[in-house]
Amino acid sequence: MIVLSDDEGIVENSFVVSKDTLFLISLMDGTRSLRDIQTEYMRTYGQLIYLERLEEIVTAMDNNFLLLNENYRSRLARLKMEYEGSPVRKSALAGRSYPENRMDLLMQLDEMFKTAREVKPNGEIRAILAPHIDYARGIEVYRETYGYMKHVEKPLLVIFGTCHRPTEKILSISLKDFETPLDVVPTPRDLSALIRDNDLLRDYIDEWPHRNEHSIELQLPLIQFNTQDDFEILPILTGSMHEYIKGEKSIDDDLLSELVENLRTVLTRYGKPYIIIAGADLAHIGAQFGDPLPLDAMALAASKVKDEEILACIREANARAFFDAVKSESDARRICGLTPIYFQLRFVEGSTAEIVGYKQWTDGRSSVSFAGAVFRNY
Repeated sequence: MIVLSDDEGIVENSFVVSKDTLFLISLMDGTRSLRDIQTEYMRTYGQLIYLERLEEIVTAMDNNFLLLNENYRSRLARLKMEYEGSPVRKSALAGRSYPENRMDLLMQLDEMFKTAREVKPNGEIRAILAPHIDYARGIEVYRETYGYMKHVEKPLLVIFGTCHRPTEKILSISLKDFETPLDVVPTPRDLSALIRDNDLLRDYIDEWPHRNEHSIELQLPLIQFNTQDDFEILPILTGSMHEYIKGEKSIDDDLLSELVENLRTVLTRYGKPYIIIAGADLAHIGAQFGDPLPLDAMALAASKVKDEEILACIREANARAFFDAVKSESDARRICGLTPIYFQLRFVEGSTAEIVGYKQWTDGRSSVSFAGAVFRNY
């Protein structure tokens, strides 16, 4: 049996189907009638499937919002309207990726960080690169990275995170407050007004991609636990740069520079000191990600060498060299942190990063790598 589920939350229930039913569903692409699908099924399986059975499957899919039709569009519009109307982005991960009870979460975080080494401030911290993998797999790097938040005294955190779903534009800016079991983290109203008044940035306000995305949310409890003072956030999800990787667009495109400069302008006008945080993982290789060859020690070692080339660019805060390093291998290792790291590096040019943690997680068949870095001005 195959379980169809929707991480975006439009489809509330999982839909369990057999492999032959999944084959029927795969044919429902808008170009075939039910009789066409009946014919394809008979050609493939050598058996007749009655139209009544096909109609039952279609009805079940429609009832579960699995058909791209008016029923689905109405539900999506209703969910978007409800989400847009809320001033707070509720936690999507509480009770799933970490405890939803405040005290239970505090106990987990205390356990995570009780063995963290004491770090001493050495220069002004301008930015932090952290993973966005789950806490269980990323604990070592999270621990080494977010210990530095104790020495950050800047009240505004601009957080870039990977959006794992397709987006219309390369940036999706949220102006909502973000809630975790520990507290509500505010997005400042004056800064929101400046973004709405900006001729370019107002077109990049897009709340919906943030609704269930984990890359920014996972950072917040860790920051809340390790930060002494209250803080504000500007959450920005980043889309794909594959058009740039493929050469369909130039990395020297004026739009990227204009986005960075307009963000700098509104942050300067807002006036509060800020740091740039990126929630970004590195390579995704192996069977889970579609690679046909086995993931052996040689493949892991080769991937680590490529990661080291990327980390060398991050150390120098060189956005162009970082992008070129990923492009040189056609992003074959699926660097899902490409866009948030690129924008982070554009903001901190002239600083130097210390790589404070790195790990290749693997289950023997697949692997995800990630790193922690602290950018400073000396």
